[in-house]
Amino acid sequence: MTKLLQARGVIAATNSVVSQDESDVGMTAGYFSAIKRIKCHFAEATDAQNSYVVKAWPEFEILPKENIRDMFVKDIKAYTFPAADFYPRPNVVLADFDADNDQWALVMEDVATFAVQKLHENELTLDEVMQMVPGLVDVAVAWEGCDEGPKGAQLEELGVDYWASDHNLAVYRAVMPGGAKLFDKITTMADSPLIGSPSWDEALGNGIAELFTRKLDAFFSPAHPKNGATCTLSHGDCRGDNLFFCQKSASYPHGWMVIDFQLLFRGPVPSDLAYLMSSGSVLPEVYGDEGRETVMQAFYDQFMAKTQRYPDYSWDEFQAEFTMMSAVMFAYYVGMGAAFFQAGAFENEQPMRVELGDQGVTESDLAPDEMRKRMWWAKAFRNFRTNFAGFEQYAHLSALPDNSGEMAPWTELPDHLL
Repeated sequence: MTKLLQARGVIAATNSVVSQDESDVGMTAGYFSAIKRIKCHFAEATDAQNSYVVKAWPEFEILPKENIRDMFVKDIKAYTFPAADFYPRPNVVLADFDADNDQWALVMEDVATFAVQKLHENELTLDEVMQMVPGLVDVAVAWEGCDEGPKGAQLEELGVDYWASDHNLAVYRAVMPGGAKLFDKITTMADSPLIGSPSWDEALGNGIAELFTRKLDAFFSPAHPKNGATCTLSHGDCRGDNLFFCQKSASYPHGWMVIDFQLLFRGPVPSDLAYLMSSGSVLPEVYGDEGRETVMQAFYDQFMAKTQRYPDYSWDEFQAEFTMMSAVMFAYYVGMGAAFFQAGAFENEQPMRVELGDQGVTESDLAPDEMRKRMWWAKAFRNFRTNFAGFEQYAHLSALPDNSGEMAPWTELPDHLL
């Protein structure tokens, strides 16, 4: 830290970091990276920033290593994008990697020193979501039509793929079979604090995660520009833990910022909004019918007032793309969550061991960080259920053809869950 802060001109060449206090940053840590908050103590008195967030390789890998490497490249390089055409984000002092030697590091200002992180304990209100809409629209407009031209070439070089590309869908066909049947088992448990009443089989139909996994290609096929979809840049993980609200200023004119760009993808115009509204990060009255309509209408109106690429984009097309992209986080949960489900069912590890393990573990046996993860999962499950019911996704999925691409073997339920 001494060498880094000296090199960036944050501290004088005569100054140094003599000690550091390290602490966790919350439930975000441990999904796709290892993250620490570092508070520096200096040898000489200074007004320099002394608190930073440092990100490195995760200890618990929920995706194959090559996928995590791709994510780190996108996350680190995203901090080199011109601020005027990108999401509001914290300042960084180090964003670099050495892929040959498998070294990765991101060091940014600790925005928690002047902004409020929207942890999942406190979902976004309607006013907060509406505050985000203009900024989300600006990014959507800045990158509209990025399936071609210089913008498309820039994202291609960075490795920002289409959500509905053959390569990306192949990733999920490889990981979702490992979680689908376990996910469906959990969601039948109305007595689980994660699920509550009604259970998913009663509210939506039997085995919707397995059904979704089998129909993945056809479900997301309309999200590709070659099939007529709109196209822009999507953050890929625009949810509560990654969002901060602050006073509006010259540095942060929208009054909010977002971190973690490791899941960037190219997708339809409403992708970011649909993801936020399906993430368990907004209050139920916001993602419910009336609130959702208010937010969608505001985004659509503002986008249509600024778009140059899609002047004929209809409200019906916007709604259809919003509905489709509201299932992206569901795909994350089934596929990336497979590591958590399997650890619970077969190893009696991770927070899902309460529902899936065979040792009689209850929530009272869990550590505080495990309970925090379950708190968000419970909110997301309720959000998913509301969306799937409101959009009649079970009937839609049932009418789609099965995947034609290769799929990984299915992880079956252990005997104690049959």
